Amino acid sequence: MGYLKKLGICLLTGVTVVIVLQRIGYRLSWEWAGHRYPPPVFTIAGGLLFLLAAIVASAVWQRKGGAGRERKGGAGFLATSAVWQGILAGFIGLDLATFGWQKLFHQQFVVPIGGLDEPFSSFSREDLTWAYFHASYAFTCVIAVCQIAGSFLLFFRRTRLFGAIFLLPVMINITLIDVFYGFEAGVTGHAVILLIGIVYLILVHYRRLAKFFFPREGATGRRMRGGLALPIALVVVAPMLLMVSFGSPDHNPRLTGKYNVQRLLVNGVAVMAGSCQDSVLTTVIFDLNNDMVLEFNGLQRRWIGSYRFDRATGDLVAFWRFPAAARDTLVARLEPDHPGALQLTGSLGKASLQALLVKSAPPAAGPQR
Repeated sequence: MGYLKKLGICLLTGVTVVIVLQRIGYRLSWEWAGHRYPPPVFTIAGGLLFLLAAIVASAVWQRKGGAGRERKGGAGFLATSAVWQGILAGFIGLDLATFGWQKLFHQQFVVPIGGLDEPFSSFSREDLTWAYFHASYAFTCVIAVCQIAGSFLLFFRRTRLFGAIFLLPVMINITLIDVFYGFEAGVTGHAVILLIGIVYLILVHYRRLAKFFFPREGATGRRMRGGLALPIALVVVAPMLLMVSFGSPDHNPRLTGKYNVQRLLVNGVAVMAGSCQDSVLTTVIFDLNNDMVLEFNGLQRRWIGSYRFDRATGDLVAFWRFPAAARDTLVARLEPDHPGALQLTGSLGKASLQALLVKSAPPAAGPQR
């Protein structure tokens, strides 16, 4: 093993030790120091010392391990490798087990009760993720038990490989959620480092795994007839043809969206909401699959139904399925007014209706916690 590989192993172990100890230390200082974090200089200095120690350790390892002895698989080299793997596995296990116990004791996936009453569109992607997992404590317990059980397996040499393979899909899922749902860079980096450590613990046994999962065919081995043609047809071509035949759920992409109602006239009289109790049409939503929503100045006052739209003439007809008392059919015509706005003219039941529908911008992501 060359020096760069040794340096990489030592640095990976050192970085893992640093982030685990810093996370635990931050939490302890937060609880014991009156909800105040320690000065950053201490954590930065501690991290640099650990990394410096890892670099020195890799140099000592290189100096004591002769190249000839390593090629022969000397006992000293194997013992040193085992020590670094044990330290890495131990701290990964400690960290993931801590996360698991936090889930069991309701210290993760915590969402403010007041926040759950906010509109769905006001949540940031990170808050949406926490709210989703918060909705099922039983599922949270399943994740926690997997983390604790996998961490326990990491502490024993005979079960370490199985523990790493067991934890691999868990950490891949966590890392992908952190990356694609916009978690803070520190949280994402933490997950990435743990994932790299688990992958390393697996790749130590690369030859054994490759021989087990990808055995070479013997003289009597038979290849599948047709080669790759059948798998490609069943896994790629057939499903894609089915999806194409289903078509897009967005039947009117130029119309789809949320619109604010302005300059509303009902029976020729201008109408505008004066308070939150006034039942006045304020929002129109053209949704996927030709669904339509009329919102009357509040989320609790909504009509939900389906619409038909003639793109050639602009004629619109909508029928309602919720609430049951909503019987008035909307018959109207939509005409472009200016970019992002439509002029609606028609009737809702027996009342004539005129309004300017202005398309609202997509909601901005809320602040991350």
